[in-house]
Amino acid sequence: MFNLIQNFLSDVLQTIVLRVSLIEISAVKNLLIRIFIKNYEIEIDDYPRISHHEYKHFNDFFTREINPNKRPIDDNDDGLISPVDGKIVEFGKIKEGHLLQIKNMKYKLNRLLDGNDELTEKYDNGSYISIYLAPYNYHRVHSPIEGILKQAIMVPGEMNRVDINALSNIENLYIKNQRLMTELKGSVFNCIMIMVAARNVASMTYENTNQNLKKGDEIGRFNLGSTVVVLLPNNVQIEWDQRVSIENNLKMGEKIAQLSKIR
Repeated sequence: MFNLIQNFLSDVLQTIVLRVSLIEISAVKNLLIRIFIKNYEIEIDDYPRISHHEYKHFNDFFTREINPNKRPIDDNDDGLISPVDGKIVEFGKIKEGHLLQIKNMKYKLNRLLDGNDELTEKYDNGSYISIYLAPYNYHRVHSPIEGILKQAIMVPGEMNRVDINALSNIENLYIKNQRLMTELKGSVFNCIMIMVAARNVASMTYENTNQNLKKGDEIGRFNLGSTVVVLLPNNVQIEWDQRVSIENNLKMGEKIAQLSKIR
């Protein structure tokens, strides 16, 4: 009974947050944006729309576009870029079908991939990186490689928080939550990018209808922060960049790894 009440209250809160974030009354949305900028010390100069008056509602501000000059895209053909601004939670090898959610807490690759056995076989013993987007981060998600978008699948699920406290206390968090799974096929390297939803994330939006993606092209966005997990298959050798370390911050477009084909 307690869990039912807790889930009901969570759903109510989710609805309230969504509705408030879409209010277009100038006095309300401007106040919300000003408070958010001040509280989280947003570097508003990174964005082309500097004034809060230029945003339709709070969610329009939350999913604001970045100034491209502030996020240059690494053009190394064999380089993997960060698809988002965020903090590294975990990275490393996928070992015997498991990834680390956080230290000493594992989850299954097959369940993350919604039971897809073919993809599980290709990515088991591959590599991964998990990046957490805090509320103050830029919330659009971009392609980490150049390639063809083979599929984008929305996997239904819960809306648990995904902050460090939640990661430490909720087992199998990423596979419990709603997520958008995108499979990318490059000319040499493939990858899977998974957008994991969270509480007070009104929804995830898939934005790119073009199947041919350049590195750094926008794929989707979080309508109110979460987590992105990038998977590399087991036929790719990966050398992580020196900036890749747990709790380090990344910016979209930065090279995070050098890739090479295992022969």
